[in-house]
Amino acid sequence: LEYCRQVHCYIVRHGIPLDDICLTSALIDAYFKCRGVSMAEKIFRQCDSADVVVFTAMISGYLHNGLNIDALEMFRRMVDVRMSPNEITLVSILPVIGGLLALKLGRELHGFIIKNGFNKRCNVGSAVIDMYAKCGRMDLAFEIFGRLSKKDVVSWNSMITRCAQSDDPSAAIDVFRRMGASGIGFDCVSVSSALSACANLPSESFGKAIHGYMVKQVNASDVYSESTLIDMYAKCGNLRSAVNVFERMQEKNIVSWNSIIAAYGNHGRLKDSLCLFREMVEESGVRPDQITFLKMISTCCHVGDVDEGVRFFRSMTEDYGIQPQQEHYACVVDLFGRAGRLEEAYETVKSMPFPPDAGVWGTLLGACRLHKNVELAKVASRRLMDLDPRNSGYYVLMSNAHANAGEWGGVTEVRSLMKERGVQKIPATSWIEINKITHSFVSGDGDHPEFSHIYSLISLLLEEMKLEGDVPQSSRKLNLA
Repeated sequence: LEYCRQVHCYIVRHGIPLDDICLTSALIDAYFKCRGVSMAEKIFRQCDSADVVVFTAMISGYLHNGLNIDALEMFRRMVDVRMSPNEITLVSILPVIGGLLALKLGRELHGFIIKNGFNKRCNVGSAVIDMYAKCGRMDLAFEIFGRLSKKDVVSWNSMITRCAQSDDPSAAIDVFRRMGASGIGFDCVSVSSALSACANLPSESFGKAIHGYMVKQVNASDVYSESTLIDMYAKCGNLRSAVNVFERMQEKNIVSWNSIIAAYGNHGRLKDSLCLFREMVEESGVRPDQITFLKMISTCCHVGDVDEGVRFFRSMTEDYGIQPQQEHYACVVDLFGRAGRLEEAYETVKSMPFPPDAGVWGTLLGACRLHKNVELAKVASRRLMDLDPRNSGYYVLMSNAHANAGEWGGVTEVRSLMKERGVQKIPATSWIEINKITHSFVSGDGDHPEFSHIYSLISLLLEEMKLEGDVPQSSRKLNLA
C-alpha cells in the first residue's frame, strides 16, 4: 500500500492529469489490490469522466475485497447513468450476484447477456454457470453448461468446483471424467476440485488415479492441489499416504501445514497435531492463520480436551492478534457442549462481539439435544427459526431434544410447526466406497440389497463395543418426514 501511495504522490507532484481513464482505472485497481479501499473510492469520486472501464475497476475492486453489497451498488449506479456493461463488467458482477444469492437479479442479467450476445463468450458463460450454482440452482447451471458451444478449462473447472461444493461429489467426478474425455487437459484447479470430491465421497481409488496423473503432469500439481491430496487421503482413512505426500512436498505453505494438522486431527491424534503446530511455528517460521486455529480447536473438540481447546482459542487473540470468527465460536460452543458444559457453551454465545449465526445456534441446539436440556434448546431453537426458518435439520434437532427428555407434547408441536410452514425433512445421504463401487444410503435405510447382513454386522459391532466398555447414547431420533 505504501508503494502505491508513493506512485500516486508522484503522479500528483508532477502534475500528471488523472483525466486519462486508463491511468485512473489502473490507480483504482492498484489501491484495491493493496486493500486501500478508501483511497480507491476517493479517486473515483474525483473522476469527472468515469466510463465503463472505471466503473468495472470499482466493481472488481469491491469484489476483490469481499464487499459484495458495495459492488452491486456500484453496478446499479452504472446502469442508472445508462452505461452498458462490457464483457469484463459482467464477469466481475456475476460472482457478486452469486455471493449475495440474488437469483432474480441474476436471471435479469442473464437475459441481458443473451440479448446482447455475450452468452457466446466462454468466460461470461462460465461466470453465469458459477452464479446459478452459488444461488443453489445446479439444474440451471448444468443447462447453461450444456449449451456452451465451446467449453474451455475455466468452464469445466467451474462445473467441477460447484458440484463438489454443492454436496454432489459424484456429479463432480462425472464432470471431471467428461472433461478428460473431451481432450482438455486438467490443471491444478481441476485436480484440486476433483480431489475434494473424492474426499467427500470418499473414493480413495479414484483419488489415487488423480494422484498418478499429478505425478506425470507437472502443470497439474502445485502446493494447493498437493494439500488437497493430503486432505483426500486423510478423509479416506489413509493417514500414512497423507503424511507421505506432506513429507515429499518440495514447497510447504500455511495451506499444506493446515492440511496435515487437520489430517492428524481427523484421526484423533491430538499430540501429533500439537507437535506439528509447534514445528510449523518454531522451526519452519510459518505463522498460523484462522484456519490453523479452527483445525486445532476442532481436534481438541473431537478428543474431548476442553482445556487445550480453550487455550488455543485464547491464543488466537492474545498471541497472534487474530480475531475469532463465527466458525471459531461455533467450535468452542461444540467443545463445551460435547463435554456437557452447556452453561459455558451458552456464555460463549452471549459473549460474542457480533450476532451469532445459524451455525453457532445450531451447534448449541445439538448439544442441548445430546444432554437433554430442553429449556436451553428452546432458546437456541427460537433464534434458529428467525435466522433460517426453512432448514428442516433444526426442526429435527428440536424434536429429538423433546423426545430425549420424554416431552412428547413438544414433539407434536414441532411437527405441527413444520406442516404449518411447509417444511419437509430432506434425508441426508452418506457414501462409502467398497471394492471401487460407491454405495449411498440414508439413516435407517432398508432398501439396500445387503440390508440384513449390514444390520447384523452393526449389531455385532455394538455388542463388541459394549464389551470394551462403551456406553451408547440412549437418544431417540424421530422420523419427521
